Amino acid sequence: MAVRATLMKDGAVALAAVPFTALLIWLTAPDTAPGPVVLTLVGVQTLLICLRRISPVWCVALMLLLQTGISAAAPAGTGLRGLGLAVAVFTCGTLLTTRTAITIAVITAVVEIGGYAVLSLPPPQNPAMELTRLAVHLALSVLLYVGAALLGAHLTMRRRYAEVVAARAAADAEAHQARTEAVLTAERARTARDLHDVAAHHLTSLIVQATLVERLLDRDPEAARRHAAAVREEGRNTLNNLRQIVGALRDDGTADAHLPDGSGAMIDRLVSGGEAELTVDGTPGVADPAVELALYRVAQEALTNARDHAPGAPVTVKLAYGKTETTMEIRNGPAVAGTTRRDRGHRGFGLIGMRERAALIGAELEAGPTAEGGWRVRLTVPRPEDEA
Repeated sequence: MAVRATLMKDGAVALAAVPFTALLIWLTAPDTAPGPVVLTLVGVQTLLICLRRISPVWCVALMLLLQTGISAAAPAGTGLRGLGLAVAVFTCGTLLTTRTAITIAVITAVVEIGGYAVLSLPPPQNPAMELTRLAVHLALSVLLYVGAALLGAHLTMRRRYAEVVAARAAADAEAHQARTEAVLTAERARTARDLHDVAAHHLTSLIVQATLVERLLDRDPEAARRHAAAVREEGRNTLNNLRQIVGALRDDGTADAHLPDGSGAMIDRLVSGGEAELTVDGTPGVADPAVELALYRVAQEALTNARDHAPGAPVTVKLAYGKTETTMEIRNGPAVAGTTRRDRGHRGFGLIGMRERAALIGAELEAGPTAEGGWRVRLTVPRPEDEA
């Protein structure tokens, strides 16, 4: 199909070039009108343009054969030449190597001028003058055909360069798209982790508090009311934290007035229901929002893990603000109840998520069992030198 399309396209060019070539011959030699044989040979030679991209070498060879016939049939000394040879040599420059195209151009000029000298040139009266004239014609023909071949090679080089540039631009665009998608995927994973941490912590706390309210409703109504208030406060905290995560996706840059400020205040809200004991040493000096959020999320996940694995066990949270580092340690004792919940399979961010958060802020996370049979999570965040 490609060969057929090429043949039809070049055939249309050849048909359009035939009357133009005849007009050009008539304008260059108005006093010596060529006969029908010469016009026919020139027309056939021009029609061979349809083969220029299918077989350029054979196209040039057939045109040279017809050019020899034109030289023999044309009036003596006229030296008629059509456009077909120049177009064919130009095509050789676009399809063949530059050296091959130049070689074909030189051969074309030599054969054309040689055929004219042998078949069309009348007996010379001044051999030196005629040889000089032939040499000039040969030089002009060489310039014509070599120029056509070089022009074709140059245009091909420009086209290939443009293709390479376009391919490189497409590859860069694809790579940029891949990087953008990777960043978006990472951001979606981070947002999903944040949503998971918030939901897992607060919903677990709400379930525990609601269970206590249900058990104390008949025995200790006052305690039940306190725990119901804690449930309400925990629900408010859940909404505030979800609002913080979703608000980070907005691009208006507005802050939420309901969110607690500072890591100490945020963690204090986590343990406000009485499920853990918070101790703060030193003066809070964390000003980096990323560090504050990491401290908050690690504490949130550690408290959730404590409720999952050691229900009823005492939990302590200790924040220590030093000159060179900020440390947070969450400890829980062994489970008070006889059994420990083992439904962690549906979670999946736990320690992995905490370690990723620590790595993002250049912190160190330690987690493992304690000698008393409980669990300890310790996060150490180095302070920048200009703040130390």
